[in-house]
Amino acid sequence: MYYLDLSQEIHFEGCEFRKFLPNEKHITRKWNKSVFLLIFKNTLNFEEDGKEISISENTWYIQRDNLLQRGNVGSPAPEYFYVHFEGKYLDNAEYAGAVLPITGKFNIQSIYPLVKELYENQSDMKNGILYGKIIFNYILLKIKEEFQATQNGVAFQIRQYLLSNFDKAIYLEDLASQFGYCNDYLGRTFKRQFQLSIYEYVVRLRIQKAKQLLLTSTKSISQISEDVGYTSPSLLYKAFMKREKVSPQYWKAQHRGDVPEIIKIVR
Repeated sequence: MYYLDLSQEIHFEGCEFRKFLPNEKHITRKWNKSVFLLIFKNTLNFEEDGKEISISENTWYIQRDNLLQRGNVGSPAPEYFYVHFEGKYLDNAEYAGAVLPITGKFNIQSIYPLVKELYENQSDMKNGILYGKIIFNYILLKIKEEFQATQNGVAFQIRQYLLSNFDKAIYLEDLASQFGYCNDYLGRTFKRQFQLSIYEYVVRLRIQKAKQLLLTSTKSISQISEDVGYTSPSLLYKAFMKREKVSPQYWKAQHRGDVPEIIKIVR
């Protein structure tokens, strides 16, 4: 994941509103300027350095300079605003710093008036570029503030989703689609809030539920494995051994008082 460094000077070059025709393709180019995109309606598709990119509405995306973009597939008539600019980027930066990730969700109601003001004032022959630079930097900072304000909310939404769905197959790609953010952002946001990765949190939920079933039901290990989201008993066994240092069967016997005293002493 790359981040725009807001602590460095950002040079505003110009901006424009744009609307694609149905199935129109993104141009193919490799340019020495960065492009800041705000998608207002529908989805913009293109390929960037060999990777397919699809930007949905209410999403910003920064096309970094000197990357090859190709329009291999058409887009469903997206409506968006773009800004040409020059800036510097960081890799693996922390969100707490003066940085903005290259993609994320924005609030159209709060950003659109600023975008309109930026567009209308860029044509001022004397002060257009300077005024545009000031407004554009303010837009970036406002998007960053709104973005940071939603981080904790997103983390708790993910946790609620995991609490309700840990007994099913869970993939980061599905979570990204569900919450409208990239895999890397969701993982970082969740771990920063709960000090656990999404994977570790799901495993804990599954082990906790397995313990409950081991103590309160007569289900087999195979049935319990399926009930807590594992496709085979061996996966539950492996997870249980790693965290509890004993097998599910032994843990059940131990907590039901069925383990012979001599075994307890040896252990």
